[in-house]
Amino acid sequence: MKITLISPYPDITAFGLRTMSAYLKQNGYKTQMIFLPDPFGDNLIHGVNRYDDSVLEKLLTLCAGSDLIGLTLMTNFFDNAVQITSKLKKSVDIPVIWGGVHPTIRPEESLEYADMICVGDGEETILDLIRKMDNNDDYLSTDNLWIKSNDRLIKNPLGQLARNLDRYPFPDYSLKDHHVLYKGAIVRMTDALLRQFLERGTVSTYLKKIGYQTMTGRGCPHRCTYCINDTIKGLYEGQGYLRWRSVDHVIGELLWVKKNMPYIGYIWISDDAFFARNLKELERFCKEYKEKIGLPFSCLGSPLTVSEEKMELLVDSGLIYLQLGLESGSKRIQELFNRKNMSNEVMMKAIKIINKFKDRMFPPSYDFILDVPYETDEDKIESLRFITKIPKPFRLQPFSLVLYPGTKLYQMAKKDGYLKDDRQEIYSKSYTMREPGYLNLLMTLAKGGRFPGPLLKFLVNRQVVRILNSNILKPFFKHFYIELKRLFHFIKKTKIK
Repeated sequence: MKITLISPYPDITAFGLRTMSAYLKQNGYKTQMIFLPDPFGDNLIHGVNRYDDSVLEKLLTLCAGSDLIGLTLMTNFFDNAVQITSKLKKSVDIPVIWGGVHPTIRPEESLEYADMICVGDGEETILDLIRKMDNNDDYLSTDNLWIKSNDRLIKNPLGQLARNLDRYPFPDYSLKDHHVLYKGAIVRMTDALLRQFLERGTVSTYLKKIGYQTMTGRGCPHRCTYCINDTIKGLYEGQGYLRWRSVDHVIGELLWVKKNMPYIGYIWISDDAFFARNLKELERFCKEYKEKIGLPFSCLGSPLTVSEEKMELLVDSGLIYLQLGLESGSKRIQELFNRKNMSNEVMMKAIKIINKFKDRMFPPSYDFILDVPYETDEDKIESLRFITKIPKPFRLQPFSLVLYPGTKLYQMAKKDGYLKDDRQEIYSKSYTMREPGYLNLLMTLAKGGRFPGPLLKFLVNRQVVRILNSNILKPFFKHFYIELKRLFHFIKKTKIK
């Protein structure tokens, strides 16, 4: 059996796909991985094909002889998956399975293109499927699998979640039968190319170090209405979706990285809420990490999970950069997001704790969500006012809201008429595509954390906003915002070159 696994994500780390590849190999099956980073990156264009014909022809050559082809996708990579799958289905007689977030939340739509889709966690499902295929057994009743068969739609129930994440091996970075889209052509992945791609990572660029990205757990303790984590948690209600790998398992992976990827300068822990680990586990992690790994690292946190004790432990063991989800300074929007327990007072308490360690860390990043359908100018002003109170140094990461299907906020917006065309307004949108306008311009200008607080406070004064955000001046600020964004992208590309 030969299984080809394809990722269209701009980030070639693809932790889930690499873990699946390693798990299949561990069980005696041959895999190849093909990374097809979206040529558009985060600047998506609706209705335009992602890949040239020459790229897809090379993909067909690589897929020849496979027994199963798997694609992983989130919603804003749906068009990539459709283009790839359509080409495969026209040219080769090999079953195609989709997995990941989008097939999990929109299985029927996904089956308009794929032969099978995997709902939820995929490692056990794919292994079970391949074993049955290998033995010529009937696989139509495989847990988590939805299948098109002779015009029938077979919907199998979810299986039990794997509680022990240590059963899965470290992500597959062997480079054996790994390929990547590079400069318009699919080529073999080499150590040098892997290093080059890792060097381009957002956090790597900021820290000026090459990062290795990993996850020490799955799920999130919170239930934010805009987040797909809440939706998937609902599918597994009562099973405890938030799970952690053991400290020994994580340290074992990082020891392998140190030995085999000596150019790695820091570890990027991309769990949704790494701080949610209990204190005892964090103490053990920090002790082992400091003694055996010793590299700087970064992670994500939420205001409810930050404490001075945890910060001290993590910074002492190597934490140099933290990304914290604040999302909004408006009480009304916090309630809309199901984050009213993360009030401005709670957020500021966490910020002040983080600020105590400013001499030992890079400036932290604070996330905010923009372009919320229910948000008023007053809500935006409250967020900007909150920003004026954040002690320096810091950075802002403003994200445009993507109303992912299946989330509570999507359902609300759809019902209230805010969404007319999902394919254009969601599938072809990324979180970097912020709406141009005066208040978003202020958020952008404040990104670096250097914008003078008193000046920002003046610019969000209600009377000033009433004038500068008036219908007469909106076209000017829209144009100015667009030109500023173009300048920023030009400078960024120049630096990369």
